[in-house]
Amino acid sequence: MNSRPTRPDRSHAAPAPLGAGAARARPAFLIVALFLASFAFADGLAGSFAVQSARLELRGGVYHLDARFKLPVDAAVEHGLAAGVPLALEVDLEIKRVRRFLPDATVAELAQRYQLQYNAVSARYILRNLNSGQQVSFPTVAAALAELSAVQDLPVLDRSLIAMPGTYEASVRATLDYGTVPLTLRLLMFWVDDWHRESDWYTWTLKP
Repeated sequence: MNSRPTRPDRSHAAPAPLGAGAARARPAFLIVALFLASFAFADGLAGSFAVQSARLELRGGVYHLDARFKLPVDAAVEHGLAAGVPLALEVDLEIKRVRRFLPDATVAELAQRYQLQYNAVSARYILRNLNSGQQVSFPTVAAALAELSAVQDLPVLDRSLIAMPGTYEASVRATLDYGTVPLTLRLLMFWVDDWHRESDWYTWTLKP
């Protein structure tokens, strides 16, 4: 007489690996945690943001840029910086030759990027030039923001690029980004529209 196959004893089935359920729940938990933490920085970059002044000075055959910015930084943003939230600034420079009957010709374009972030180990604010890799540190957020709000003596353009006779215009614009909140979370935070800010262009006539 044939015997039926014995069913496996479910009481001895191998248990699910520890942490499997937690691993599945972790992404949702992080999204909720980020969502709740975002309330601390819900004001974003509030306030006016503008290029206050800009000029190009010729020295040694190279034009150097000096510019000052009005940053939309209030006490909430300073608190976020102290908590480790980064602040990134990009400075865009355009040089164009003005033409009467044709569209203006772009002579040069340059983008200079900076990042400011607090380092808890050194207890100092680190300002990095992301183009060159150079960095400088400051003991206070006020000193760091003062440095970030000004570009001084930045070599940007060789004189030979604007050797042709004519009229030239230089324009500077600044872009500011606050924090590293993922794009998907920013879409959920529909009441915040100030994580990314762009200033108007500041334009002046450049006389070679």
